[in-house]
Amino acid sequence: MKKLIVGFIAVAFLAGCGAENSKENSSETPTIEDKTILYSGTVIDFDETYTDGLFLADLTPLNSSEAASFEEVILLTEDIALVDQKSGESIAPSELVKGNTVKVTLIEHAPTTMSLPLQIASIGIVKIEKVTKE
Repeated sequence: MKKLIVGFIAVAFLAGCGAENSKENSSETPTIEDKTILYSGTVIDFDETYTDGLFLADLTPLNSSEAASFEEVILLTEDIALVDQKSGESIAPSELVKGNTVKVTLIEHAPTTMSLPLQIASIGIVKIEKVTKE
């Protein structure tokens, strides 16, 4: 009887360990294949309100009526390249000044904080482009 109980506990323990490993191997980080939404917004400041943060006003989706828009939001831009829309080349954050328009590509359900203003972590940001006027 003891062997049967010990055997059952061992099988249950090993089955539980296998389930935990499968969770560790599954990736919960967004990938480029995730659905993305293109937004447009106006720069308030960069790196003044929040370190490594791009503070934007009126961030609204360009192609989706179902996506949320943001009156004010801080994009936490750590490890996110800023590019010029026209040339496609990287630009320095100092080139973004108040009033510039940017296009931001976010994953569909980008994680946001519940603080005011909202903050979107770099994990939800695919690309930030400075719109250059002709």
